[in-house]
Amino acid sequence: MALNGGEPWTLPEQDLATFEPAGLEGTLALSSRPPLNLAEQIRALKAYPYGCAEQTTSGLYPSLYADAATLKRLGITGEPADERKRKIEIGIEHLLGMQRYNGSFGLWSSDGEEEYWLTAYVTDFLLRARDQGFAVPPEALKKASERLLRYVQERNLIEVNYSENAEHSRFAVQAYAALVLSRSKQAPLGALRSLFERRADARSGLPLVQLAIALDTMGDKPRAEQALLAGLAAGRGKGWLADYGSSLRDQALIIALLDEYKLASKDIPDRLFKLSDQLAGSQWLSTQERNALFLAGRGLAQQPEGKWSAQLDSAGQTRELGPEQSGLHLQGPLLASPLSVRNDGDQTLYQRLTLSGYPRQAPPASGNNMSIRREYLGMNGQALDLKSLESGDLVLVHLAIQAKERVPDALVVDLLPAGLELENQNLAQSAASLDNASSAVKQWREAMENANVVHQEYRDDRYVAALNLDGYGTTHLLYLARAVTPGSYRIPPAQVESMYRPDWQAVGESAGEMIIKGR
Repeated sequence: MALNGGEPWTLPEQDLATFEPAGLEGTLALSSRPPLNLAEQIRALKAYPYGCAEQTTSGLYPSLYADAATLKRLGITGEPADERKRKIEIGIEHLLGMQRYNGSFGLWSSDGEEEYWLTAYVTDFLLRARDQGFAVPPEALKKASERLLRYVQERNLIEVNYSENAEHSRFAVQAYAALVLSRSKQAPLGALRSLFERRADARSGLPLVQLAIALDTMGDKPRAEQALLAGLAAGRGKGWLADYGSSLRDQALIIALLDEYKLASKDIPDRLFKLSDQLAGSQWLSTQERNALFLAGRGLAQQPEGKWSAQLDSAGQTRELGPEQSGLHLQGPLLASPLSVRNDGDQTLYQRLTLSGYPRQAPPASGNNMSIRREYLGMNGQALDLKSLESGDLVLVHLAIQAKERVPDALVVDLLPAGLELENQNLAQSAASLDNASSAVKQWREAMENANVVHQEYRDDRYVAALNLDGYGTTHLLYLARAVTPGSYRIPPAQVESMYRPDWQAVGESAGEMIIKGR
C-alpha cells in the first residue's frame, strides 16, 4: 500500500486467521522509495531448499553483499561473520562441484549438460566472491573464463536445445560472457564489435546493456552508447528464451547494472517505480527474479533516505519506525490483531506486510499449464487403504505429470506424510520386487526410465525430481516409501512448478489423512 501523510492501514483480521498461530511470522517493510521488498527477497533466497547451480548462486548473493547494518535496517537478523563466511565457502565448493571438464557448469552436477548462460552467471559470482576476499581456485576460474572467451568468439559453439528465439539465446550468452570477461580486460574488442553488429538479435534490453558495458570497458564508447540506448528502450519478447529470464528479472538486472556502473542515473527512479509496479503484480517469483530484485535494491538500500516517521500498533504494542529502522520481523505479540500501520509524516510511504506460516486448510487442487496426480499403491499395484496401513508396510508412490506446453525446467516436489520414510533411492536395485506388480506399474516403470528426468533427490521429508516436460503425453514417476511410525498424519499434496516461469505450477489433490498402526 502507498500511505499518504497521516493515513493508516489496517491488516484484515481474516488474513491472520488463515494461519495456525504456531510458526506464524511476518515481515513489515516501509520506505519512501518504491518497494522492492528486499527483506522478503533475502528471506526467500535463504530459505529456498533446492540447490541447482542457479539456485545456489542466487542464494549466495545476499550473503556476499548484504552487510549487517543493511540487514538490521531491513529488520533481518544477520549471521555471525564466521558463519556467513563459512556459508559462502560451502556454496563455492558446491558450485565448483558442478563445473564440467571444459570449464562450463551443469545445472545439477558436473555430469549434466552444459548450461551456457548459467556458466556466465556462476563465473560472474565466483569472480565477485574472489574480489571480496574468498578463496576460489585460480585454475577453476581460468577454465571458466576460457570457456566464456570461446562463447564470445564462437557463436555456433552455443547449442540451443529449446528456445522460441535461438538467435536471442546465443546473443544473451555472448553478451553476458563479454561483460564478465571485460571486468578483467579479457573481452576481445573485435568480437564485441561483431556482436554489436548483431544487436538486432536481442529480444531483451538486458544483453544490450551488458554489451554496452563491455564495449565501454574495452574502450569503444561510441558503440557502447548506441548499445546502451537500444538496451534501455527495449522490452522483452514473450516465450521461453533459454536465458533464465523474465521481464521482471531483466529490468531488475538492468537497474542493478546502471547503479553499479553509474550509467543513466536519471533513468533509475522511473525504472524503479515501474519495476515496483511489476513486482506488485507478480504472485510467484523465481530465485533468479528474487536475486535480481536484491541486486537492483542493494545499492539503494545503502543510501540514506529522507526523514520520515511511522508507527506500528499491534494488539496494544507500539513501535516507532523511521529510515534508520525501515523493516521489522514480526512474530508473537507483534503479529496479533488488531494490527495497523500509520504514516506520521507528510511524504508518501510505501508499506508491505508479508505473512508466512502454516495455513489451517490444505491448498485446493489447481494448475496453470501443468497438472499432477499421485496415488499410493501396494507392491501389486493396487490402491492402498490409507486408513489401515501397518508399520513396516511398503508403499509404492506413483506420480503422473502433464503439461499443455513444454516445460524444460519443471520441478516436482512430493512431501511425505510424517509417518512414511523413503525406502530406496533406486527401484532397479531395490530389495523389494516389482515382478508381481500390475502391468500398469511395469509400464510406468518403463516410462520413467525413458522420461527426461534431469535430477532426483531423496530427502528425509520429500521426493524431488527435475524434469524436462514435453507438451504432450504423461510423465510417470515411481518411488518407494515405508510406513514406519504409528499415528495419524495429514497427507500434503504433490506439487510441480516451472523453476523459471513460476506462475506455471500445479498442486495435486490432497488425499486427506493417513493412519499407520503398529504391528
